[in-house]
Amino acid sequence: MLKKYQKYLHIGCGDNVLPKPFINLDHRKRKGVTQGKAYPLKYKSNMFDLVYASHVLEHFKKKNVLKILKDWVRVLKPGGTLRISVPCFEKLTKIYTIDKNIDNIIGPLMGGQTYSKNFHYNIFNKKKLSSLMMQAGLEAIHPWDFRRTCHSKFWDFSQATTQEILISLNLEGRKS
Repeated sequence: MLKKYQKYLHIGCGDNVLPKPFINLDHRKRKGVTQGKAYPLKYKSNMFDLVYASHVLEHFKKKNVLKILKDWVRVLKPGGTLRISVPCFEKLTKIYTIDKNIDNIIGPLMGGQTYSKNFHYNIFNKKKLSSLMMQAGLEAIHPWDFRRTCHSKFWDFSQATTQEILISLNLEGRKS
């Protein structure tokens, strides 16, 4: 349930425009979307109760990921939540082991490549992403279930499956 008087930021929303209190942010011009960059964010510090980014972080170069996460944490209020979904390398390798069909994992690994920013530069597993999130200033890092979120009725890649296996690593943490 969305809580009154809270502010949420949805980074890299694409066509998945979430209802208020979300501010939907994307680099491409879309109806109902604030056009802007996922990094650096043009918002004041300590502004949001929730920052949500589904299948965005892998689009950044490895050397920039920690400073991007720190920027996303910066805009969170103390006690606020950063919720992230990225393609999960371990799940993708499991999918490949089942069917040996590279076409089932190439998109999550390499990006859709349908426009200039739709390429992936990173892969993540739970250990790697958890470590980066801690370094960025988050605590209580744990997996989240898309079915138990205020945005569960709005499909995005956090819910995607192949061979009935979720392709995403969904982690969230709280700003200290």
